[in-house]
Amino acid sequence: MCSRLNEGNGANSGYEGIGRFYDLFADNSDIPFFLKCAKKYGSPVLDLAAGTGRVSFALANEGHEVVALEHSPSMLEVARQKFKIASQYVANNVTIIEGDMTMFNLNRRFPLVIIPNSIGHAITTEQQLSTLQCVHNHLSDDGVFILDIYPGALQHEHAEFKENPVLLSDNTTVEREGVIHSDMLHQLMKVNLRYIVRDSKKKIIEEVEVESSAALLFDREVELLIRLSGFKIEKVFGGFDESEYTPSSTRRILILRKNNEE
Repeated sequence: MCSRLNEGNGANSGYEGIGRFYDLFADNSDIPFFLKCAKKYGSPVLDLAAGTGRVSFALANEGHEVVALEHSPSMLEVARQKFKIASQYVANNVTIIEGDMTMFNLNRRFPLVIIPNSIGHAITTEQQLSTLQCVHNHLSDDGVFILDIYPGALQHEHAEFKENPVLLSDNTTVEREGVIHSDMLHQLMKVNLRYIVRDSKKKIIEEVEVESSAALLFDREVELLIRLSGFKIEKVFGGFDESEYTPSSTRRILILRKNNEE
């Protein structure tokens, strides 16, 4: 069976429809960093665009209270399934909320707000500003906001990739391959992903294709968005090892606070 999933209306695409595959190929190298930050800055933590709860449940397992906000139904389905099978200790620390990071109101504030590499799914400048302003409204006056970004200038204009199969408990395997196109003029990256499920005899039993988009965010633009949203930059890292951010860094991790001087 082959299905093709077009997310929403074109440019406003996320990763809807592939929640059940997401964790199989996720890069979890950021989790120790977010655990360290939660220990340093405190909880409850607001995890925006939380997806399957990849980071949220890791934080909850260490005793941190987390509110996980996610918009995608398929991601929420996986997160809620994790919640059902979690220990009582972990479940007591996690609240899952269906919501859009570009426009939400939880009527509470948090000492730590995180967006682990998902701000690009706010495609337009208006959506990006709205997201950051919502964060500002929900951040404690002395709280910290961690914004994790892939620098737009370093993204490939065209790239293709294919990842090794992942073996599941029922002896089926899942493969992922994709094509990336980056339009530097319009600052938009489009990703076409294909998931292939094979049975124990390597026969294809399912194929799922998804088309997604994300904004390419360049450094000076990000700094302007931060300033317009009432934040100031406290630190910038070039990786989750807290290394210095340089022009060749493949990650830009910003530690932000409210600019209470304005």
